Formats: sequence, C-alpha cells, structure tokens
Amino acid sequence: MVLILMVLLLAGSGVLLAVRRSKESWLVLGLVISLDVFLLGILTYIAKKGGIGDQIETLFYLTSDVRRFFQYRVMTLGQLGFFVAVGRYTFPPLLVALALHYSLSPWLRPLRKKGWAFFLLPALTLFVYLPPVFKQLTHNRLELQKFLVEASLAWIWAYLLLAAALLVYEYFSVCISFLKKRYLAKALLPLSMGLLFAMYCPQDPAQIYLFYSSDYMWLLGIWYLNPILSPSRYIAVIAITAVAGVMCFYTLLRNTHTYISENQRELVLQRKFDAANMGVSVFVHSMKNQLLANRVLHKRIKAALAESEPDLENLRQYSSMLDETNEALLQRMEELYQSVKAKSLYLSVVSAAQVAEKAVERFQHKYPEGSVQVKVPEELKILADTVHLAEALYNLLTNGWEAMVMAGCAGPEQAVRLRIYNERLYTVIEVADQGPGITPEEQKRIFEPFYSSKNSNQNWGMGLYYVRQIVKSHLGHLRVESKRGQGTRFLILLPRYAARPAGPDVLLESCEHEEVVLNREGGRK
Repeated sequence: MVLILMVLLLAGSGVLLAVRRSKESWLVLGLVISLDVFLLGILTYIAKKGGIGDQIETLFYLTSDVRRFFQYRVMTLGQLGFFVAVGRYTFPPLLVALALHYSLSPWLRPLRKKGWAFFLLPALTLFVYLPPVFKQLTHNRLELQKFLVEASLAWIWAYLLLAAALLVYEYFSVCISFLKKRYLAKALLPLSMGLLFAMYCPQDPAQIYLFYSSDYMWLLGIWYLNPILSPSRYIAVIAITAVAGVMCFYTLLRNTHTYISENQRELVLQRKFDAANMGVSVFVHSMKNQLLANRVLHKRIKAALAESEPDLENLRQYSSMLDETNEALLQRMEELYQSVKAKSLYLSVVSAAQVAEKAVERFQHKYPEGSVQVKVPEELKILADTVHLAEALYNLLTNGWEAMVMAGCAGPEQAVRLRIYNERLYTVIEVADQGPGITPEEQKRIFEPFYSSKNSNQNWGMGLYYVRQIVKSHLGHLRVESKRGQGTRFLILLPRYAARPAGPDVLLESCEHEEVVLNREGGRK
C-alpha cells in the first residue's frame, strides 16, 4: 500500500508540474520527493532489520518478494541513515514554505519574504547528521545522542504544527465562498501529506547509524518496530495510512484536473477570439463606413425637413432619434474596434470611487430610470486604467439592470449593487443583481466572444468577453456566482494596491505617481 501510494504521488506531482510550472507545483513536487525518499529509507531499514509480522509486511511491501528486494539492497548503515535524514529534514521546511505560499494575510507577507530562514535549522541538522560528523560528535556520548534525537524531533513537530496552523488560519480568514472552496481543495494536499509524514517522523537516522552500538536506540518506541501489533492498533495504522494516502492522491488529482480544465478553457476562448478577430475588424470597418454615409444622408433629410410643413414634426423627432442612435452606434463601433486593436493599458493609482462614479454615470446616461446602490470607501485606491475598468463595470451594471428588467423586478426599490472593498491581498469589485440568474450551462459560455442570450440584433455578445480581457489585463480574476431565480453576482479580484516603494517581487506596489504600462496579455513594459 505504501509503495503504491508513493508511486502515485510522484506521478501526480510530475503531471501537475507539467501542466502548470509555478512555485506551488515545484513545492508540491519537492514535498512528494522528500516524503518518498524518507519512506523508501524506512522501508529499506525495516526490511534489513527483519522481525516484522505478516500484517506489517503487507502494509509496507504487499508481498515477501518485494520485501526481499529491499532487504538485499547493498547499502551501508551510514548511507541508509543519511538517505532517511535527507527526506526527514527536507519535508518540514518545504511544508512550511507551501503553507506560507498559500497564506495571503497581509501581516504574513514579511514572513513569506523571509521563508528561506525556515531552511537554516534543517540544513544545520542535516549537516550534523552527516555520517562522519555524527560519528565524531556522538562517539561515547549517550546524553548528546539523546539530545540530538529529541531536539530534531521537537523542531520537526514545531514545523508541522506551524504549517497546519497557517493552513487552517488561512481557511477561516477567507470570506468569499468560492475562494474558500478553492483554497480548501489546495490546503488538503499539504495537510494530508503532513499527517502521513507525522506517522513516521519519529524514525531518527541515529537509530540506523547506531544500530549495533547503542541500546538506547531500541527504546525509542517507534510503532512499526513492534513485531506484533494488536488488532486494534493495526486497524488504526491501516485506516490512518489509507485515509491520508487517498486524500493526498485525490487532492493532487483534483488540483491537476482543475488546472488542466482552466488551461483548456483559456485555449478554447483564445482560439475563438483569434478566429473572429479578422472578421470583427472587417465588419466594424464596413459598419463605420455605412454609418458615416447614413450621417450624410441624415443631414440632407434634416435640411429638407427644415423647409417642410409643421405637420412633419413627428418626422423631425424621429430624425433626431435616428441621429442619436447613429452617434451611439458609431461610438460603440469605435470602442469595439479599439478593443480589438488595443495592445496596452495604462495603469495608474486612482480612486476606486472615481472609477465607480464614471461607470455609474455612463449607466445612468443609458438608463436614466435605472438604480444603482454604490458602496465604495472614499479613501480606497487601486492601480487601474480608469477608462477601460469603468467601461468594464458599465457593462456589468448594464447586464445586471437588463436582467432585472427582463425578470420584471426592476423598480424604484430595486437596484443593481456595486461594492468595492479590500479582501486580504485583493481589492474586490462586486456587481450584483436580483435578476433571474444564469444557468450552469450558460455560465460556461457567457465569456465566449459573440455569445449572447439576449436579442442578437442588438447584442453582439462581446461585452463579457471584453470585461474578462480587461480584468486579465489588470492582473485580476473575474468570477461569476449565480443560481436560477436568485440573481447573479460578478466578482472582480484585483491585486491590492499598497502605497509604498515596490520591491523587485512586488508588481503592484508603487509610489503615488507611478504609471505602469501593461500589454493585453498581462505583461509589464
């Protein structure tokens, strides 16, 4: 069972790294390798020691042939002990590093930057446990042997508890429901691996080094050195190992599947947009020419109407409405054309209230009867391109109000809600409506270019795709939460701005007058 688990974890972590090469994937791979090295060393030691029952043999090796394979590997006690030491003393700091990587609390950011410090004590311990160094230090010094064994186990437990505390604290600190669920799927992997490691971590390399020379080493009381386990203890060992192992592999598999799905969806959306890009440009250019011709024709109609009889007043009114419609269409065409061609956004420190005000002003111009509830702290600052971000919010507000109108719940007492607030390392922009909601099937397609559930004669289906591209260009994330009959909520998560000098590893922390230029793929110029 243990051998199968080790192989599955190593394969899963390798696939995860191939799918997504990130710091998280490298840390997970490092954890799996260190755990496998530690367990392989223990399996080799137990096989060479012998004297184990059939139950333990089945748990560790499955068959006697596999146990004999480990038993007859040519290794000195020094080599085997240091092999165990490498796995034992690299796993805890890697676990803490992964827990810090997952921790987004602002007060933990200084600790994340100094995460290398957690490797100093393990590195020192590993140096002490070098076979020649350990032999020189502990020769005929039983008390020092005991101290090294107890001290190393103490800091290992301290690291494990610290990592668990960071992971649990982060979970309860997250307030947004979908972020909490997504974090739990990630945090279960280090937690379950930590539990599996904790079952075997009392195995000190010193017990292997001093196998023939110290009676003290036989008194450490490691459970698997007991040749005959009681049935209840055996069941507990099997249960804990099985639960921890299955949880490790399941969470690793689930996270890998999530990343693969996200990459595939991103690729599909990009291909659809690339295929439509040229057609859109040609279409917009053609429509612009037609509208310009209509404008000339319209001016001639107005000139003719100026000399007509008073009973043509209705025609003049319709002519004025046509003029406004043409101007609005020209403006929208130009914006669409520019959004297709645009290569850069200009991010600067702006007031979140200013962006919200601009978006609401645009919304009120289109829907004077529309109502928006705005809740934005006046002092809140964000790093954004005001024009593009306000346009994205305007699209979300418009969609929310139109959904409420379609559902017949738009009135003086009903409003689209716009909130902007800080949530840990994010600034969250929330747009919520009380419309009919979006089905799960529609949620999978609403960000595709040219997809629309509305009247296709008036809606081209580019709005939410445009919003998503703008959010990505701000190095943010866009999330939709909706249930049929319970309204819809869009969440824009932007990196939180902090007004202090930027370090080399902090992208969006800058002084008040800094301007950042980003290309549409999110790269910084």
